[in-house]
Amino acid sequence: MTTTTFSRRDFLRNTLRSSVGVATASATASATAVGGSLGLMNAALAQSSTRFDDYKALVCVFLFGGNDSLNMLVPTDNADYSIYQNVRQNLAFSQASLLPLNTRSSNTYPVGLPSAMSSLMPFFDSGDLSFVANLGPLLAPVTKQSLVNNIQLAPPQLFSHNDQQANWQTSRPDAPSVSGWAGRMADLLTESASALPINLSLFGNNLMQTGLSTSLFSLTPEGTEQFQALTPTQAFNAQRFNVLEQLSATSSHVLEQGYIQKVSRAMTNNVLIDEALTSSAQNASGYPESNPLAAQLATVARLISVEQRFTQRRQVYFVGLGGWDTHDRQVDTHPRQLQLLSEALSAFQTNLTQLNMADAVTTFTMSEFGRTLTSNGDGTDHGWGGHQLVMGGAVNGGNIVGNLPELALGSNDDLDDGRIIPTTSVDEYIASLARWFGLSDSELNAVLPNLNRFNSASLSIFN
Repeated sequence: MTTTTFSRRDFLRNTLRSSVGVATASATASATAVGGSLGLMNAALAQSSTRFDDYKALVCVFLFGGNDSLNMLVPTDNADYSIYQNVRQNLAFSQASLLPLNTRSSNTYPVGLPSAMSSLMPFFDSGDLSFVANLGPLLAPVTKQSLVNNIQLAPPQLFSHNDQQANWQTSRPDAPSVSGWAGRMADLLTESASALPINLSLFGNNLMQTGLSTSLFSLTPEGTEQFQALTPTQAFNAQRFNVLEQLSATSSHVLEQGYIQKVSRAMTNNVLIDEALTSSAQNASGYPESNPLAAQLATVARLISVEQRFTQRRQVYFVGLGGWDTHDRQVDTHPRQLQLLSEALSAFQTNLTQLNMADAVTTFTMSEFGRTLTSNGDGTDHGWGGHQLVMGGAVNGGNIVGNLPELALGSNDDLDDGRIIPTTSVDEYIASLARWFGLSDSELNAVLPNLNRFNSASLSIFN
């Protein structure tokens, strides 16, 4: 029999080629090194997550492409609807098809939802859903006149998908960032003894959940992504695990040690998540079929149902839905997108109520920008401010938080060509979510270094 010998480096090189997701972990380690100074500051502020005696989860639903949310909250009274219809032209929903919102807010004009969002109406009426109006990335509060005088007051690369996605996910439009706001929260709240990250993603890697000293864990609606050469469920892997353990014990090279630790942690978390999903209730029957967002949220609900198996008392989930870049065919595409979103969120919130977890989970949307008031003939182009929704048992529901913009072209809310200037910043939005999550004032300022530029550190989103 021929015996094959190999070096430690050969083994690691081969393992790297056959593993899933480890390159991402190495990139996260590099980002941690780059941001080391801020990580030390955050560590000084950090408190152990054992300070929490309750469980809470944030679920971010990112709408990739830029949702035309000006067609999500539509004026219902005759005068405002006429302005809306004249500006939106062929994209306007018919007035008769709108579902009027019986809002508890007094600072808005009457609006309704398009019929495609009918499945969310019961949650708004019962007080489990609110909308936050006219949000967007801001360097500081601005007016139309100040922007006309100095456009540099607007965030750079204002209409770029990638740049504005990064602005929402980092809350740092003034400077490039290697970490996201949820990642920085995890840096503060994670216990060092816990292997499973606070941040879990059902939509791949993202900047929002990347920390300076912590990383995210990525899985799919079907479960974890297994290593091709190191699959715990295969009996023949025992020898491979033994070799890996021996290398871990004998290696002194810092990169080899770092790599082995990443692989080992990923393997441990895979087993933990798989066992948790196996023990959870199979609740996918209540979700609409052929709905990619619903499939992700169904798995999130399963993990939340067995949260006691995890060491973290706080979790942040990231899910996503593409298809919102409606430059063309918007009349057909956008209602379908709104229906996918609404039906998925409705099923998820119903599921959480069945699990008695509705008060512990807050679901919220983000999208890189709104779209133009004006039609390009077949759709809309990249805008700035837009509306988002927040859902959960802790939400002060039935409200529209913030200020709805004027819909007339050339108004003080219109930067140009129907691009709406945000009146509420992403920082204020995130701060409100993070405060409910349990962050202190000092932690909020560490996570959101620009928060002190804005008037409110807490919007009236929660009870």
